[in-house]
Amino acid sequence: MELRHLRYFLALADTLHFGRAAERLCISQPPLSNAIQQLEAALGETLFTRHSRKVVLTPAGRALIPHAQQVLAGLDQAVSAVQAAARGESGLLRVGYVGSAVFSVLPAIVARFHAAFPEVTLALQERPPDAQLVALRSGQQDVGLVRPGLHQPGLRCDVLLDEPTWVALPSRHPLAQRESLSLARLSDAPFITIDAADGGGHVLELYRSREFQPRIVQHVRDLHAAFALVAAGLGLLLIPASASRQPRPGVSYCRTDAGTPQLDLCLLTPEPASTPIARHFCRLAREVVAQEAE
Repeated sequence: MELRHLRYFLALADTLHFGRAAERLCISQPPLSNAIQQLEAALGETLFTRHSRKVVLTPAGRALIPHAQQVLAGLDQAVSAVQAAARGESGLLRVGYVGSAVFSVLPAIVARFHAAFPEVTLALQERPPDAQLVALRSGQQDVGLVRPGLHQPGLRCDVLLDEPTWVALPSRHPLAQRESLSLARLSDAPFITIDAADGGGHVLELYRSREFQPRIVQHVRDLHAAFALVAAGLGLLLIPASASRQPRPGVSYCRTDAGTPQLDLCLLTPEPASTPIARHFCRLAREVVAQEAE
């Protein structure tokens, strides 16, 4: 039994006429008649009663109709699912991100992607940059959002968003009311940093390359803890500009002078094994950033 046998059967069952069924199938009558005979032989039952001017379904033929429809519908669904997955319109997309991305464009990107590709399941997980490198290389993650950029073999790193560096200070700090600060002025100030394993090490190296050596007094695991310690007066915190948009009790924000290294938000993808879904995500991410910049 072949799938074409079921298609031919349903066409004849619908028209009850060999000529019209053959025309619908774009074949001649002999191949249609042969296919029906082969199907009947395979099933061991007569599906149609042939008369000189009409064709009548037998009870066996009527019983076959819903099952044949179900088989062909299932096949069509399978074909559609495979093609949608190949186009990147369905499936699973695993996105890792650093915590500061939630203050930036990540929510808008996720909303745009979900609206454009509702059949794709998004699995979002906050991960430090080093953990994202491991996950991307092991195939456990498809796209990464990190800051600053990490250029590693086998991974593509594209700057998504240039973000100026700001400083979070305790509101009662003597410099809290200034409009801008130079890093040189802060050389002796106490700083709070995210643990190196969570990305803080990469950020510190970025500033040390400009001969700024922050005096680290506290190490924390995430931004929320860091802001809490800033509010408590234990130190200052270097942040991307987007993290300053959210008011926090006891915390003031100040931009840094021109020339301070920026905290770029970057897209990380495996190269050359990026999936169609991942490419859609990256494309929409760039569109969101471009629109917000207008």
